[in-house]
Amino acid sequence: MRNLTGIFVALLLGFLPLVLSCGAARHEGPLVRAEPEGEFSPNILIIMYDEAVGKEPLLEAIEAYGAELKYDYSLIPGMAIRIPDGKDIRDALAFFKKVKGVTSVERDRIIRLTDPVKPRLEVM
Repeated sequence: MRNLTGIFVALLLGFLPLVLSCGAARHEGPLVRAEPEGEFSPNILIIMYDEAVGKEPLLEAIEAYGAELKYDYSLIPGMAIRIPDGKDIRDALAFFKKVKGVTSVERDRIIRLTDPVKPRLEVM
């Protein structure tokens, strides 16, 4: 009987970390992604807007900022713009995030087909 108790305790101690780690895998909060920042275009922004508001406020802001419309996406409500030389990309990000109807502003990420594939870690 004493031998069985020792085996039971050993098994319990062996599985305890596994059981506790299963509970720790649950994460309440935002999605966490571990990936390097990457390489970005120095002067191109990708801007998405609310279709209900329309693209007119964004087009006016592009002109007021002195930016150049590079591409107006036809399948999604978004545009690619080039910010003027001499203006900081972070200032442009902040400026366009405040435009009526804009839902997101991101820097244009450069991805090369020869880059190695890196997995993203997602915790939910």
